[in-house]
Amino acid sequence: MPPAQRLDPAMLDAVAAVLKRSSTAALEASHELLAHYSDTGDGPTQRAVDTLIDHAADALRALTDSLADISGELAAVATALAPAQPAGPGHRSSDRLSVRPGPGRGR
Repeated sequence: MPPAQRLDPAMLDAVAAVLKRSSTAALEASHELLAHYSDTGDGPTQRAVDTLIDHAADALRALTDSLADISGELAAVATALAPAQPAGPGHRSSDRLSVRPGPGRGR
């Protein structure tokens, strides 16, 4: 059996940060999609367009939630794996990635 590989907390933090930015971008895309209302002038067509836009926005919000959840899990693992660092000059506990629910999380 191969020796266990050690995960690099810095790499996990980097991946968590990218996922967090992706989550924010997906949420912004859902807001932008909903902001572009188009009037087709035809009732059935309008309902179909509205349904499509609502479903696309829901999918983007679900993606936002998934990315934020994974980012939070990776950040927690990175924190657990990181060796204890003594608090000293230039060291703040807030230096570590913090993932908090953003606007639009949950319904």
